[in-house]
Order: sequence, then structure tokens, then C-alpha cells
Amino acid sequence: MLWRIDPATGSHAPVDLHGAELTNGDGLLLISNRTLLVVQNRFNQVAVVKLDRGFRRVVRMITHPDFDVPTTVARTRGSLYLPNARFTTTPTPETDYWVTRVSKR
Repeated sequence: MLWRIDPATGSHAPVDLHGAELTNGDGLLLISNRTLLVVQNRFNQVAVVKLDRGFRRVVRMITHPDFDVPTTVARTRGSLYLPNARFTTTPTPETDYWVTRVSKR
């Protein structure tokens, strides 16, 4: 569930996403007050949520074959960068970790 919170008062209310769920939501990135990216770590995807007045819906998903439990997202120069936590892999001194770059599209 996604919540709208007023930082000045602490008042809060759920955001109606018209039935969409953001299960496993981890990292969030707000782009220009109109688009919210929600990293859904264990689903290896990023939900793109449009927040226009009266229109709050998940409009698409961003996936990539190199995602391995991404946990947050950063944006620069038209690309998104997502570090992979690899929670499904037992860590060893030889375990590789990486950041996946995808187009913001």
C-alpha cells in the first residue's frame, strides 16, 4: 500500500491505486511530482506509478534480465541505476554484486 503523508502535520491517507498492489515495495524515486518509481525487490521489477490529479495508477513495469533483487533506484542523464542485493544468493568472498542500468523510457 502507498500512503500520502503530510510532513508538517503527520496526517496520512492511503493512495487509491485502483486495485494495483505494490507488494515488496522497497526503494522509491519521485520524478517531477507526477511519476513515482517503486522498486519491487523480490519481483525484480520497478512499478511506474502516474500521480496526476485524479489519475493514480500503475501504468507499466520496468524489468531487466540483470535484476537480482534490486533494492533502490537512482536517476541521472535519462537512465535508472538499481543496485542488486542478491538476497537469493548465499554470500561468499567471491560473490559478485553489480548495479544495473536501464533506460528511463
